[in-house]
Amino acid sequence: MMVFSSPSSHRFLGSLLLPLLLLPADAALESRPPGPVVPRPRHVDGHTGLASATDKLTRALEGALAGDIEAGWPVENTSFSIGLVMHDQEDKAVPVWEYHHLAAGSTNGTQHISRDSQYLIGSISKVISDYILLLSGLDLDESIATFLPELAAEESRIAWGNITLRHLANQVAGIPPNYGFSEYYYLKEYFESLGFPHLGDSAYAQCGIIGLNGGCTREQFLRGMVESYPVTQPSERPVYSNIAFTLLMFAVEERTGKSYSELLETYFSGPLGLSNTVVSPGDDDKAVIPPVDNSWGSDYGINAPGGGLVSSLSDLSIFVHGILGRTVFDSDTAVREWLKPTSSTGSLYSLVGTPWEIYRTQDLTPDHPHVVDIYAKGGSAYGYQAQLAVLDEYGAGVVLLTAGSALASGPIYDAVLATLVPALDEIAREQAVDRGYAGMFIDGASCSPSSSSLASKDANGSVAFNITVVQDGDSLVLQGVERNGTDILASFQDIWSVTVGGFLAFKPSTARIFPVDIRSEDLISGLDGAKQRVIREDWRVEWDVALNGATDLPGAGLSAGNYLGWMLTDWMYYGSESIDRVVFVLDAESEEVVGLEIPYLRSGVLRPVKTL
Repeated sequence: MMVFSSPSSHRFLGSLLLPLLLLPADAALESRPPGPVVPRPRHVDGHTGLASATDKLTRALEGALAGDIEAGWPVENTSFSIGLVMHDQEDKAVPVWEYHHLAAGSTNGTQHISRDSQYLIGSISKVISDYILLLSGLDLDESIATFLPELAAEESRIAWGNITLRHLANQVAGIPPNYGFSEYYYLKEYFESLGFPHLGDSAYAQCGIIGLNGGCTREQFLRGMVESYPVTQPSERPVYSNIAFTLLMFAVEERTGKSYSELLETYFSGPLGLSNTVVSPGDDDKAVIPPVDNSWGSDYGINAPGGGLVSSLSDLSIFVHGILGRTVFDSDTAVREWLKPTSSTGSLYSLVGTPWEIYRTQDLTPDHPHVVDIYAKGGSAYGYQAQLAVLDEYGAGVVLLTAGSALASGPIYDAVLATLVPALDEIAREQAVDRGYAGMFIDGASCSPSSSSLASKDANGSVAFNITVVQDGDSLVLQGVERNGTDILASFQDIWSVTVGGFLAFKPSTARIFPVDIRSEDLISGLDGAKQRVIREDWRVEWDVALNGATDLPGAGLSAGNYLGWMLTDWMYYGSESIDRVVFVLDAESEEVVGLEIPYLRSGVLRPVKTL
């Protein structure tokens, strides 16, 4: 990177780097790029680490069901199905691990639970409705009033013209959660006994109120939207809304001429080959029907897009597998974009997406603490609770379907995550070493006389390289980078001090590296001179940094948790090559590491000589 010498150049560079002055003083792994720490685990089915974890989880579940430990829910009336889905499982519909339990009190519906048994999935329906919207081709930045002009009535209390399809899909439209449904008319006398004023029936909405009137027609519903009050301004903050998804599907129906059931078949069930995902009511013979009050068999009418779908473990496994494999859209970029958060909540740990409920935690990997993002969606219907979660870092997904007590879903879901995620994390780290990511790499000329074409050369002839990659308790680390005996990492410290170090109040220390999901195929000369088909896999260096200096002023370290390291990615170059880019070279068939390249050093493909 050029060292600026003129004062004006210094001022220019300083203005560019000014935001970086807020980087944390001691950047630990909780401050890192999002995504995997090491490559996703592969072929975990049958792995001893996963088998041990699933055995532990099975014993815990069976202990809870037998009463040996406290379950936290009435086990006699609660059935459930659980599945762990992996990105590379052999059969998309068959999780690598699954567990099913039929409650002793269940007498209706199926008596043999399997992955094809049907459950109501509640608000997981929203994920599917958003998916239909994204595939429909509608412009998400168009106003909902463009599709539903009834909403543009002059007397409307909500400025529907300012609310787009994107606002609705992302739960930031600022509109009410329900229409009619939130009225507990059947508890009217109880409300009055607690001091609420007596109200006549005319005070209530004309439709959708249990115990007073029937479900809303399309016309009644849209009229109700005109009469409803806003909750907050669009894009101000997330406000959970069921009716947003009714409006979205009304818009898609208007544009396509298809009903919601037809849209479900056209965009979701048909293309993915799903046989159990339908608009309620489902198939009684396949149904898991709990021995408690429940809504199995209900006709959700216009509310179905927000919470009225039926599905199964096998169907949702196929769907999650497609998300993990980046195949549910025409491009993997579209899948990545879909998983990203679109707004924040008042919690450090909770974000909102389309319509993902994203939970960020460092508690799932106690042996290797780091932030894990869980892209999840919960669902509830009377007598049913469900959870769908995508852990993209591990190429894993969890599907949990319950029928019975609402108390069961939380403890079971937490137990699944707390038991299986640490195992997947450990397997991923173990496989990174086994596949050769950690090791010593030297130039090809030192490996074999026949491979001199692999060595980097300059005016003085062949150049000797010695690169060492290790795995510490947190990540892979570039422990040593030597070129002709010179310590390049130490040289980088000097370069830093005379370039960006003049503007930033910290210095780099540990050179951690992380995968960035950029891969390309190539042919290189093997050690025997034959051409070898390989995959080049990009990684990026992320430096731990230490603060220069100390202060006794109040607030010292207050900004330490504000991760701004992303501002330094790809910042410094040498001869048109980024100094933070590292490329692992993998055999195209086995995906074992066969080389390492440091492009800015013009290293060529360095061969592994020792696994660490």
